[in-house]
Amino acid sequence: MRRYPGREALVCPQKGLRYTYKEWERQVNKLANAMLTAGIAKGDRVSTYLCNTAELPTALLAASKIGAVFNPVNYHLSPAELAFILNDSESKLLVFENKVKDRVIRALPLIKTVKLYLYIDEDVPEFAIPFDRFLDYAGDSCPPVQVAENDWCSIIYTSGTTGKPKGVIHHHRNILQHSLCMIESQKLTCADRGLSVAPLYHSAEMHCFFLPRLHIGAANVLLHHFDQAAFGEILTGERITVMFGDPPTWRRILQSMPAEAFKDLRLLAYGGAAMPAEIYERLSNTLGVKFIQYYGMTEMGPAVTVSYPGEHPEKAGSVGRPLPGHEIRVAKLCFNMPADPEDTVPPDGCGEVLVRGPGMMQGYYNHPEVSAWAFYGGWYHTGDLGRLDEDGYLWIVDRVDDVIVPGVDNIYPREIELVLQEHPEVAEAAVLGIPVEGDHQVAITAFVVSKNNSLTAQSLESFLKESDKIAHYKHPQSYRFVPELPKTATGKVMKYLLRKYK
Repeated sequence: MRRYPGREALVCPQKGLRYTYKEWERQVNKLANAMLTAGIAKGDRVSTYLCNTAELPTALLAASKIGAVFNPVNYHLSPAELAFILNDSESKLLVFENKVKDRVIRALPLIKTVKLYLYIDEDVPEFAIPFDRFLDYAGDSCPPVQVAENDWCSIIYTSGTTGKPKGVIHHHRNILQHSLCMIESQKLTCADRGLSVAPLYHSAEMHCFFLPRLHIGAANVLLHHFDQAAFGEILTGERITVMFGDPPTWRRILQSMPAEAFKDLRLLAYGGAAMPAEIYERLSNTLGVKFIQYYGMTEMGPAVTVSYPGEHPEKAGSVGRPLPGHEIRVAKLCFNMPADPEDTVPPDGCGEVLVRGPGMMQGYYNHPEVSAWAFYGGWYHTGDLGRLDEDGYLWIVDRVDDVIVPGVDNIYPREIELVLQEHPEVAEAAVLGIPVEGDHQVAITAFVVSKNNSLTAQSLESFLKESDKIAHYKHPQSYRFVPELPKTATGKVMKYLLRKYK
């Protein structure tokens, strides 16, 4: 903020808000001082339940200035899920907005720790304080609090692809070192203008894109929530040069966006799922946009590997090689104990992906046993199955928890999903093993999203037989057609929710 005080720092076009770095720092300091006056002290938790609004990163920076611990909550969560995270993290302050107001009201009887509610819109509920009024009498000088690099910066709850979320603890140093990797890999400069379409409550958007742009002095533009018309106007009107978007979002965007809308976009980042070939071809060859892909998880900051522009065609399907300062091993799989980091598989052998690097979390909040398993041998155990090729590129095969064991041979759902997605009428597919009632076996079950609702189980089974790409024993015994696949903010399918479909 001190290097470029007059440069544009934060823009919310839908609210008509524009801050220079100097103006934004004053707002951050006012919130920090107001929190101190209200009794929020170093080490206390400060939570947000917001879409992409200026108040969310302002709360993060203000909390950091007084040594409080930032806890961004997924704004899609239910009242019970919100209350669980607030209570588990022992949050004392919650900032929220109109979009989620009714859910906060329903959660109030369940919330035990929050003492102060700040509301950013005009229809303020009686139990909350207007955000702007809270800042009215606060000073705008830097608060006199000493914060060290190894103090806790944030507790971010996992997206819960396997069930109950856990709080991931990061120090300030973790996040800053992660930012340096992102700045280098994206070749960011203060001239860049980044657009946050993906939610800022998730570490992918916040740590891989928003904060690195902040640290280099670039401009950050926020889209409150995804709206195709607003997105098109902002992309062109704000001359966006870099952004992150998951593949399903880009599929929707490309259906209606004219080519000229992408004239300023120099770099598109993605992760969470593979980029379909047709999207890559149109954006890269027709529109001239360069791609960068990251693989990682909240526990690692989140990015661990990178696939740079130019590497995609040759290594299509890979998630790239380790970022600077990061290491990867593929260890022999264990189902009832952590994999041994010293018991690695040869190149192209399949096993559990183990990683370590400067962005690695300090542990799961209040979960010492789970943390000990996750860090066994000094490496983070990702739960992903993968292989490293001879060039050092990582290929993700599946999740350890998703491996189907119907008999002697393991079945990896991902290979079945990839073949199903080649069917011209399949929009998306997810495969998992469903226990057979009254039996000890599991049935290979495919959950399919159809493009035009004309698909049948018979047509898909015929397609698999004709493709001849997977053995017959890997064919699904059951096909279930669903309107959509439940996903995390970064596009990862939450398979545990699919098990609830009847």
